[in-house]
Amino acid sequence: MNRHAEDLQTQRIAYWGGAYLESTRESYRRAEEFFREGDAFTAYLNLFVAFNNLYCLIARFDGHERAKIRAALKNVPAEEIDRFYTSDYVDLINSLNDGPTEQFVEGPDAGARIQGIVNMQTYFLGKRPSDCVAHIREVAPGWASSDDKRNTLQEVAASLLYTVRNNQFHAVKGPHRLADQYTLESAYRLLLPLVGALLPMAERTVRSAVRSEVTQ
Repeated sequence: MNRHAEDLQTQRIAYWGGAYLESTRESYRRAEEFFREGDAFTAYLNLFVAFNNLYCLIARFDGHERAKIRAALKNVPAEEIDRFYTSDYVDLINSLNDGPTEQFVEGPDAGARIQGIVNMQTYFLGKRPSDCVAHIREVAPGWASSDDKRNTLQEVAASLLYTVRNNQFHAVKGPHRLADQYTLESAYRLLLPLVGALLPMAERTVRSAVRSEVTQ
């Protein structure tokens, strides 16, 4: 990115950043409200809207979606990660990563067996069901280093949670239960502390852009 583009990028973040943060806080609030009411689908949708705003601001809107997610989570403070990355949190990750085996009972893939979260956007591009599963190879345990935990969180968000989000738009409510209540509840609980960790980071990003514009 050249200097002119960087300057324009900063100007736009300074101008629109406040609106992004306002939208984020409202989506965050609505997510918690819908979750309390038992509507995990709408809760997760609102929470991901907040997450999307935050990682875009922190990554300064630069790169593809999954790259921006990884870039934003790269700078989460170690003490914040250690606060919520517990054995219970690891269990939630594993519940999505190694979910119960599902079987296609009818249609062109009848008999196929899959385990985990299927990326339906990829599935409809003609790949085999087994090649459409979002899966993390290594999940850091609760006692791992902060860096290992951060690496896992980057993959959880960019792979599992992003796929759950996509499936809310692309999923077929069929025999493999791609958007069932348990999956959405687990994904919500995994995403919630990430949004909480990124919010102050995004606020600092906007303040920095505003200060930069004021001093010019």
